[in-house]
Amino acid sequence: MFIRGMKGLGDNIYQRAFIRQIRRPVFLETPWPELYQDMPHVQCVRPTTKLRTQAKNIARQSCWARPPTSGHQNQIRYGASGIYAGMRQCFRLEPGLLDLPDFGPSPVSGQYVVVRPVAVREEWRADARNPLPEYIARAAQQLRKRGYQVVSVADLQPGKEWALEPMPPADIRYHAGELPVEQLLALLQGAAAVVGGIGWIVPASIAAGVPAWIVCGGQGGYNAPELITDPAMNTEHITFAVPDNFCRCTERYHTCDKRIANYDQRFAEWADRLPALV
Repeated sequence: MFIRGMKGLGDNIYQRAFIRQIRRPVFLETPWPELYQDMPHVQCVRPTTKLRTQAKNIARQSCWARPPTSGHQNQIRYGASGIYAGMRQCFRLEPGLLDLPDFGPSPVSGQYVVVRPVAVREEWRADARNPLPEYIARAAQQLRKRGYQVVSVADLQPGKEWALEPMPPADIRYHAGELPVEQLLALLQGAAAVVGGIGWIVPASIAAGVPAWIVCGGQGGYNAPELITDPAMNTEHITFAVPDNFCRCTERYHTCDKRIANYDQRFAEWADRLPALV
């Protein structure tokens, strides 16, 4: 079976839950072969992509499988019906456990939280989806005051991807894509909590069982919590901070109303439930 998989990092984490249910050898087109290293029935095929971070990870690889020249091909996609809903239609099966491989020890020691600053990618802009950056900054500030190390991660490059002000305060910054995906996910797996907007940290936090505070922006027609999660997932560790007038548009540049009332108090109540520092 040859599967032309999704190419985003988060999409590939979601996709794992379906690919694990296939009971025969799979040739999978993916920029992220590291995510399938614990699945011996999967052989990864080199994809083509113009997106910067995907291309960087593809270039790290030295071994790719050749795709079959005949037989069934399956193109994975989803739309406004929700991520798992769309994947169910494509795979024609129910997902298994949403998890991650064990990526080993974290590159950071001690008790820390992972924070994703709000960023804009020129090659794939989704300004409407982004939350207000001050909400991420204020959450990071609260966590530092509570004694956590804050580790901020991004892959910024002038003219290609840039963070929006105010930036979250941080003790450690990996802002130039210094961490390969294995270390990035090991960092998340070892975190006390994760804070950021909609993106790959949502499925990664669910898969790792790490508490996450996810701040929604707009573009809710694609990114509402009920569309990017599913009852088949264990989401008990995930909390969504949703704007009061959550915009259900599907546009990338719409000026959605992203304001959240009593934000600081709501975040403090969530942070109070985190495991105590030792």
